[in-house]
Amino acid sequence: MRYFALLVFSLMSINAYTQEMSAPNSVYVSTRCTIEDGYSMTDVVEEFRATDASGPLRVFVRQPIASEDWAENEFIRIVVWESMEAWAGGVSIVRNETHRCSNAQRRFYTNRRVGTNSTAYEDGVSLVTTMRCDLKKGVSISDVYNTLNRNQLSREQDGDTSILQFSHLLLGPSPNIDMRSSIVIRRVGSTEVGLAQSLDMMWEDNLSVGTPPNAPASHCQNPSLWRSYLVSDS
Repeated sequence: MRYFALLVFSLMSINAYTQEMSAPNSVYVSTRCTIEDGYSMTDVVEEFRATDASGPLRVFVRQPIASEDWAENEFIRIVVWESMEAWAGGVSIVRNETHRCSNAQRRFYTNRRVGTNSTAYEDGVSLVTTMRCDLKKGVSISDVYNTLNRNQLSREQDGDTSILQFSHLLLGPSPNIDMRSSIVIRRVGSTEVGLAQSLDMMWEDNLSVGTPPNAPASHCQNPSLWRSYLVSDS
């Protein structure tokens, strides 16, 4: 069922409402990691939080709850940088005891927040949904921004407290995907319960099936669900 595509891509024309798109808020560097034998996700979070992570803006680790091909002992490490220049000048490889990461297969995304909601991780942990979409040929990132922003502002007026972001893949592995055509749409709860309430609001609607034909995307997958820990915040 493709309900989420309808909910993030309004069926209105993408030209019905526009807002000037700012530069990306940050650069997300995403890496797949594996927990070493004898350790748990709690151990991983504690090790990250005890490590000096000066340089990046924030670091998250995300544990899969409902995903397509992730094992229970795997997670995503998300390191948030101000820019690629900041990453190049501050990145370092730290030896870890609790886990190992596929550092040669990192993915680099520009990240933008849409709407006005900004509160998340009140307890240092939240639930997050992510949905990958393939953009149509000829669509610009500003088209995507305007469509998502319009939809998110409407949801906020209805009381949705979650944050909506989208990340644009620009570097890293993307097999069988045309260059610069892949985005990830991310919804972050103010708390775990806050994200669950946001999903309940969506699922109460009259849901349609499939990616809307006039959306900027040609195809969107069902979203995945993650438990996300904020482990460093500069």
